[in-house]
Amino acid sequence: MDTVHDLGGRQGFRPIPNVAEDDSALFSDEWKARTWAIAMMSMKKLSTDRTGWTLDWYRHVLERLPPDAYLGLDYFEKWILAMMVTSVDEGVAGVQEFFDGRASSRTFEYESPRPTVEGPATEARFKAGDKVVARRDIATMHTRLTGYVRGRPGVVDSVIRPQPLPDEKAVGTIRREQTYVVRFRMSDLWPEAGGSADSLQIDMWDSYLEPA
Repeated sequence: MDTVHDLGGRQGFRPIPNVAEDDSALFSDEWKARTWAIAMMSMKKLSTDRTGWTLDWYRHVLERLPPDAYLGLDYFEKWILAMMVTSVDEGVAGVQEFFDGRASSRTFEYESPRPTVEGPATEARFKAGDKVVARRDIATMHTRLTGYVRGRPGVVDSVIRPQPLPDEKAVGTIRREQTYVVRFRMSDLWPEAGGSADSLQIDMWDSYLEPA
């Protein structure tokens, strides 16, 4: 994620209190449980029908929310909006149907299913122990290159395996890229951690990295 949607490592939001009265409850309200169930069924249906929909596209939809809405809405309220947008985008429902609160027909046809394009996996450019730098430039849509590591030096801790690059998967292109566990020193990420010996490990795709 990027901009205000990337909250990993950002400061100024104060501690997040645990306001749940019952930690054993999976959902604090019934509507949240329903939202979760509808989302899971919708995602399964879109994936099974091979519409070109991907989870990374769903995340990109969430990231298009204006900053004030993104920070002000409940977690599951964002999910509802994302599902509505996805439904309209896929032709499953129309905007008027959401205003009316009911479906206009018992059947539907996908508006414009996007075939998924899959390319060959890329080779690994780095090995364990290599020094790397996280890139500063990012994709214009969805990305998993978190903001607080961009331009920072790190060391490849281990090589994992090729996995679909989220930046391209968001638009229906499946390109498997080598991934790594990269270790960053806390002192290289945040000035106030200058004397810390701690480090942070992040799973990263090959195109997010450059040789140091």
